[in-house]
Amino acid sequence: MRKVSGVLLTAALVLSVGMVAASPGGAAAAKPTCKTLTGTAAFAPALPKVGSAAKTKPVVTTKGGKLGGCVGGGVTGGTLATKLTFGLPSNCSSLLAGSPTNTKGTVTIVWSNKKTSTATVTLKGVPKKATTSTVAGTITTGLFKASKISVVINFTPLKGGCSTAALTSVSYKQVSALTVK
Repeated sequence: MRKVSGVLLTAALVLSVGMVAASPGGAAAAKPTCKTLTGTAAFAPALPKVGSAAKTKPVVTTKGGKLGGCVGGGVTGGTLATKLTFGLPSNCSSLLAGSPTNTKGTVTIVWSNKKTSTATVTLKGVPKKATTSTVAGTITTGLFKASKISVVINFTPLKGGCSTAALTSVSYKQVSALTVK
Protein backbone atom coordinates (compact mmCIF):
# COMPACT_ATOMS: atom_id res chain seq x y z
CA MET A 1 0.00 0.00 0.00
CA ARG A 2 2.83 2.34 0.88
CA LYS A 3 4.41 1.75 -2.51
CA VAL A 4 1.13 2.49 -4.33
CA SER A 5 0.66 5.70 -2.30
CA GLY A 6 4.22 6.79 -3.11
CA VAL A 7 3.71 6.16 -6.84
CA LEU A 8 0.41 8.07 -6.82
CA LEU A 9 1.97 10.98 -4.92
CA THR A 10 4.90 11.09 -7.35
CA ALA A 11 2.52 10.99 -10.31
CA ALA A 12 0.43 13.81 -8.82
CA LEU A 13 3.54 15.94 -8.29
CA VAL A 14 4.82 15.31 -11.82
CA LEU A 15 1.43 16.21 -13.31
CA SER A 16 1.07 19.39 -11.25
CA VAL A 17 4.63 20.54 -12.09
CA GLY A 18 3.94 19.80 -15.76
CA MET A 19 0.74 21.84 -15.64
CA VAL A 20 2.48 24.79 -14.00
CA ALA A 21 5.28 24.67 -16.59
CA ALA A 22 2.73 24.63 -19.41
CA SER A 23 0.63 27.40 -17.91
CA PRO A 24 0.55 30.62 -19.97
CA GLY A 25 0.32 32.80 -16.83
CA GLY A 26 3.39 35.01 -16.68
CA ALA A 27 4.80 33.61 -19.92
CA ALA A 28 5.54 35.94 -22.84
CA ALA A 29 2.74 36.22 -25.37
CA ALA A 30 3.28 33.92 -28.32
CA LYS A 31 3.06 36.73 -30.91
CA PRO A 32 3.86 40.44 -30.77
CA THR A 33 1.84 43.62 -30.72
CA CYS A 34 3.90 46.73 -31.51
CA LYS A 35 2.93 50.25 -30.43
CA THR A 36 5.01 52.32 -32.88
CA LEU A 37 5.79 52.20 -36.59
CA THR A 38 7.39 55.11 -38.47
CA GLY A 39 9.30 55.60 -41.67
CA THR A 40 9.33 56.97 -45.19
CA ALA A 41 8.30 55.40 -48.48
CA ALA A 42 9.31 56.20 -52.07
CA PHE A 43 7.10 55.97 -55.18
CA ALA A 44 8.63 55.01 -58.55
CA PRO A 45 7.43 56.20 -60.92
CA ALA A 46 5.96 59.18 -59.11
CA LEU A 47 2.19 59.43 -58.70
CA PRO A 48 0.98 62.37 -60.87
CA LYS A 49 -0.16 65.42 -58.88
CA VAL A 50 -3.76 66.50 -58.28
CA GLY A 51 -5.34 67.77 -61.51
CA SER A 52 -3.23 65.60 -63.80
CA ALA A 53 -5.06 63.14 -66.06
CA ALA A 54 -1.93 60.96 -66.28
CA LYS A 55 -1.89 57.77 -64.21
CA THR A 56 0.87 55.39 -63.16
CA LYS A 57 1.23 52.08 -61.34
CA PRO A 58 4.10 52.87 -58.97
CA VAL A 59 6.16 50.53 -56.86
CA VAL A 60 6.29 51.78 -53.26
CA THR A 61 9.44 50.88 -51.32
CA THR A 62 10.54 51.48 -47.76
CA LYS A 63 13.80 50.68 -46.06
CA GLY A 64 14.63 51.09 -42.41
CA GLY A 65 11.12 51.66 -41.09
CA LYS A 66 11.23 51.64 -37.29
CA LEU A 67 9.02 49.27 -35.32
CA GLY A 68 9.03 49.69 -31.52
CA GLY A 69 7.23 49.10 -28.26
CA CYS A 70 6.66 45.45 -29.12
CA VAL A 71 5.35 43.08 -26.45
CA GLY A 72 5.18 39.32 -26.96
CA GLY A 73 6.89 36.79 -29.13
CA GLY A 74 10.28 37.51 -27.60
CA VAL A 75 10.77 40.73 -29.58
CA THR A 76 10.87 44.41 -28.59
CA GLY A 77 11.05 46.07 -32.02
CA GLY A 78 12.55 45.77 -35.45
CA THR A 79 13.20 47.33 -38.83
CA LEU A 80 10.81 47.13 -41.73
CA ALA A 81 11.23 47.08 -45.51
CA THR A 82 8.42 46.92 -48.07
CA LYS A 83 7.89 46.53 -51.76
CA LEU A 84 4.29 47.23 -52.75
CA THR A 85 2.98 47.58 -56.31
CA PHE A 86 -0.14 49.48 -57.36
CA GLY A 87 -2.31 47.06 -59.33
CA LEU A 88 -4.41 49.80 -60.93
CA PRO A 89 -3.26 52.98 -62.70
CA SER A 90 -3.65 55.87 -60.26
CA ASN A 91 -2.80 59.50 -59.62
CA CYS A 92 -3.02 61.80 -56.59
CA SER A 93 -6.60 62.77 -57.45
CA SER A 94 -7.79 59.14 -57.47
CA LEU A 95 -5.73 58.28 -54.38
CA LEU A 96 -7.13 61.21 -52.37
CA ALA A 97 -10.66 60.39 -53.57
CA GLY A 98 -10.27 56.96 -52.00
CA SER A 99 -10.35 55.02 -55.25
CA PRO A 100 -9.04 51.45 -54.97
CA THR A 101 -5.42 50.95 -56.04
CA ASN A 102 -5.23 47.17 -55.67
CA THR A 103 -1.83 47.59 -54.01
CA LYS A 104 -0.09 44.35 -53.01
CA GLY A 105 3.38 43.21 -52.15
CA THR A 106 5.72 42.14 -49.38
CA VAL A 107 6.74 43.41 -45.97
CA THR A 108 9.95 42.12 -44.40
CA ILE A 109 10.66 42.70 -40.71
CA VAL A 110 14.01 42.04 -39.07
CA TRP A 111 13.04 41.72 -35.41
CA SER A 112 15.12 42.79 -32.40
CA ASN A 113 16.15 39.14 -31.88
CA LYS A 114 17.70 39.18 -35.43
CA LYS A 115 15.07 36.79 -36.80
CA THR A 116 13.10 37.74 -39.93
CA SER A 117 9.45 37.60 -40.98
CA THR A 118 8.27 38.14 -44.56
CA ALA A 119 4.58 38.72 -45.25
CA THR A 120 2.46 39.00 -48.36
CA VAL A 121 0.15 41.98 -47.83
CA THR A 122 -2.58 44.11 -49.37
CA LEU A 123 -2.87 47.85 -48.77
CA LYS A 124 -6.43 49.23 -48.67
CA GLY A 125 -7.61 52.79 -48.18
CA VAL A 126 -9.81 53.61 -45.19
CA PRO A 127 -13.16 55.14 -46.33
CA LYS A 128 -13.39 58.92 -45.82
CA LYS A 129 -9.76 59.07 -44.63
CA ALA A 130 -7.71 59.79 -47.74
CA THR A 131 -4.30 59.50 -46.08
CA THR A 132 -5.04 56.39 -44.00
CA SER A 133 -4.58 52.80 -45.13
CA THR A 134 -4.84 49.31 -43.69
CA VAL A 135 -1.95 46.96 -44.40
CA ALA A 136 -2.89 43.33 -43.79
CA GLY A 137 -1.73 39.90 -44.85
CA THR A 138 -0.08 36.65 -43.88
CA ILE A 139 3.49 35.95 -42.82
CA THR A 140 4.74 33.46 -45.41
CA THR A 141 8.29 32.79 -44.21
CA GLY A 142 10.40 33.11 -41.09
CA LEU A 143 9.44 33.94 -37.52
CA PHE A 144 5.66 33.72 -36.90
CA LYS A 145 5.11 31.91 -40.25
CA ALA A 146 1.40 31.43 -41.13
CA SER A 147 0.34 34.21 -38.73
CA LYS A 148 -1.81 37.16 -39.75
CA ILE A 149 -0.24 40.63 -39.61
CA SER A 150 -2.04 43.97 -39.74
CA VAL A 151 -1.60 47.67 -39.02
CA VAL A 152 -3.43 50.88 -39.89
CA ILE A 153 -1.07 53.64 -41.06
CA ASN A 154 -1.40 57.34 -41.78
CA PHE A 155 0.83 58.87 -44.45
CA THR A 156 1.90 62.44 -45.16
CA PRO A 157 3.11 63.49 -48.63
CA LEU A 158 6.62 64.99 -48.65
CA LYS A 159 8.21 67.65 -50.91
CA GLY A 160 4.87 69.14 -52.03
CA GLY A 161 3.77 65.71 -53.22
CA CYS A 162 0.28 65.68 -54.77
CA SER A 163 -0.39 69.41 -54.28
CA THR A 164 2.44 71.17 -56.16
CA ALA A 165 4.40 68.21 -57.51
CA ALA A 166 4.08 64.54 -58.32
CA LEU A 167 4.14 62.27 -55.27
CA THR A 168 7.61 60.77 -54.90
CA SER A 169 7.68 60.09 -51.15
CA VAL A 170 5.62 60.01 -47.98
CA SER A 171 6.29 59.68 -44.28
CA TYR A 172 4.13 57.20 -42.41
CA LYS A 173 3.22 56.28 -38.85
CA GLN A 174 0.85 53.78 -37.33
CA VAL A 175 -2.69 54.71 -36.28
CA SER A 176 -3.28 51.37 -34.57
CA ALA A 177 -0.80 48.89 -33.15
CA LEU A 178 0.85 46.44 -35.53
CA THR A 179 -0.43 43.01 -34.56
CA VAL A 180 0.70 39.49 -35.36
CA LYS A 181 -1.99 36.88 -34.63
